[in-house]
Amino acid sequence: MRDDPVIAPVASTATVPADRLAVLYDRDCRLCTATARRLRRWDREGRLDVVPLQSVTSAVSPEVARLAGGRSLSSALHVIDPASGSVFSGGDGVLAIAGRLPGGSVPAAVIAAVPPARWAVTLGYDLVARNRHRIGRWLRLEGPACDVPR
Repeated sequence: MRDDPVIAPVASTATVPADRLAVLYDRDCRLCTATARRLRRWDREGRLDVVPLQSVTSAVSPEVARLAGGRSLSSALHVIDPASGSVFSGGDGVLAIAGRLPGGSVPAAVIAAVPPARWAVTLGYDLVARNRHRIGRWLRLEGPACDVPR
């Protein structure tokens, strides 16, 4: 069982471009790492900063580190919008990412506005997150094995 990274708040007035989201993923998870690689390729307009949660204090802006402060980052996907100060986790993070990717803004907005659809995204995310180590092995993804407890 590994330690759950919790980032201490950092006081700062630094800003990040308003059109970019910080996507925090677990670099110790094969599925998360493969998904991060695909997000980087899909993000042709450069609207996402895809950052390992293990590097959030040194690899991202102080504003992102401040907003991540005190959160149990390895418990779920976290997406941070420094411009608004919003932090999205789990299924809401998936919708935030989709809203910034090419072709995703309208579908993400519709899904977010319809509660049953939003719940379905959350349930789907939770199912994948709980089984991410199995999925990574099943897909034979390269990279470190996920050591999240079952």
